[in-house]
This record gives sequence, C-alpha cells and structure tokens, in this order.
Amino acid sequence: MELYLVLVLLAFSEAGPAARQLDSLTKSRYEKIDYPGCGQRRVLSDNGVNELNTRIVGGFESVPYSWPGIVSIYTSYKIDNCCFHFSLYYSNRRASAYVAYCGIHDRTTVAQPNRVIIYFSELYVHSLYNSNTLDYDISIFKVMTALPTNNYIDAVCLPNENWNVGEKAIVAGWGTLSSGGVSPTKLNQVTKPIKSRETCRLRYGTSAITLRMLCAGLPEGGIDSCQGDSGGPLYSYRFGRWTLTGIVSWGYGCAQQLRPGVYTDVIELKDWINGIINL
Repeated sequence: MELYLVLVLLAFSEAGPAARQLDSLTKSRYEKIDYPGCGQRRVLSDNGVNELNTRIVGGFESVPYSWPGIVSIYTSYKIDNCCFHFSLYYSNRRASAYVAYCGIHDRTTVAQPNRVIIYFSELYVHSLYNSNTLDYDISIFKVMTALPTNNYIDAVCLPNENWNVGEKAIVAGWGTLSSGGVSPTKLNQVTKPIKSRETCRLRYGTSAITLRMLCAGLPEGGIDSCQGDSGGPLYSYRFGRWTLTGIVSWGYGCAQQLRPGVYTDVIELKDWINGIINL
C-alpha cells in the first residue's frame, strides 16, 4: 500500500463554544484518494448495511475491527491515569508531537494482532481555519511510512456527490457516551439522519453554519457524537462503499433536543484535500 494521509479536525483548545476534544481520526489514500477497494467493511458479511436501520438511543459498541478506516491519535506529553490513555495538546501543530494507532478496537488493550503505530512527517492546517467559528475545521497529517492493507486497516472513500437530506449516516468514535461522561475504551457508533442546512441554521443561527458545515441528528436528541469524538468520521453508504461524508466538529452539549451535531462537510473541502495530496 502507498502512503496515507490522515484527515483530522483541528478543534484546538481555544476554539468556540463546546468545541469537542480531538481524539479519533479518519484516513484516506495518499496520492490516489479513491480506489476500487476503499470503503469496505470486510469483517461484516453484509458490509454493515443493516446497521443503518439500527436505532439504539445513545449508540452501541461497534463490531470489533469493523471500521478499518478509523484511527486513534495521541500525544505523549501527558499520560492520563487510565491505561496509557494520552491526553492531547491541541495548540501543538508539529506533526512529530502526535502518534496514532490503527487496526484497534479497545484502546486499552496492547495485544491486538493487527495494531499498527503511525508516525507523522507533516501536518497541514487549512489556511482559512477560524478557531472562533470553527469554519474550515480540517487538517491533514502525512504518515512517514506505508501502511498494510487488510480486513482491519484500509482507506475510506471520499465523496463524489453531495449528501441528501434525511440520508442515514453513522458516526464512530471513542468519545464520551454522555456530556461530561467517561470515555469508553471500545469503539462505539451511532446512526443518525443528515439535516438540511436550513434546519441547522434555525437551530444555531445563520452565521454559525457555513457552507463548510453540515448537521446530523434527531429532533428529540438522544443520539450524538460527544467529547472525544472530534475528528472522527460521519460515514454514508453509497454505491456499495462507505464514504466519508463529514468529520465531527462541534455542538452545544451532546444529544440535546433540537441541537444536532455539526460536522465538517468533506465534499466542500475536497479540492483543498486534492491540493494537499498533489503537493
């Protein structure tokens, strides 16, 4: 496999209201963004399609290793008091300050046969990123060495068409299960519908929701990404492949009524992604 780039949400500590903790990342192919094998969940016989019809309030634990395009990122400056869980320092923009793991399900289990440690050589931050509004909330890590391709480590597809209002999507991550709660050690996921940008602006204000943002969630709340999920994927299932439609960005609290989660709209920034890859 050729080199990968890792897409990651900035969500620095000086960011706006309720900016969520950066913890999980999503990766895409370096030099060749989309290829025939991307976006497959080979651990599941149905490629995970039935999960789109599963509605469990608050989400549920993912089938182990069933999201091969997700990684978890850490920095070693501070060790949390639980099981080698490293705390992040968001203001540090040096690629060498971070390390990531792919091919994992339980972050506290060292002995996972498909676990691979990723080291980064470059960190590209969008030049228009605004820490107050969280507009252009995206950056890209370049890894130092090539990664293996298998059922547990693989690339996600980037979108080639716009999302649809009401389209069901899945968020995956190791974030807290409730606002201010404890982070799970195992990967969790939740299914939620994508809302129109007009609906999102009614909830947060016209100026708060830019063209680089999309919203997803239920009117009654109850399901959402939360602290520790920022930078994680919002997946859509299209043409037999899982596609990175959005990246967890921000919100007011977690799973609150009439407060959908806000995501970076990947297709709106695909030209920028292509530009970085072609440097």
